[in-house]
Amino acid sequence: MLKFYGRLRYFMFALGISLGLSGLSHAHSGIVDGYGCHRGPDKETYHCHQGQFVGRTFKSKDEFLRELRRGKSEQLSPKSNQPRVEKKNYD
Repeated sequence: MLKFYGRLRYFMFALGISLGLSGLSHAHSGIVDGYGCHRGPDKETYHCHQGQFVGRTFKSKDEFLRELRRGKSEQLSPKSNQPRVEKKNYD
């Protein structure tokens, strides 16, 4: 019985590590624009991580802008935010 709990504990630990690291495989380093969106890896689609369209994907940025104007959004122009620049530590 003690052997069973040892194996179960090892299995649960391995499962926790693998589930914890699985989110890293879906991450990407896309810098978002003033709307909180950016082009997808295929360089055609456009998807949003922030703002009122969070989680939505569009066929193009033009389609996104048409949808934005159709809804008469308050944010018709992007925020004037500068892209984040990551400092690399060379030590």
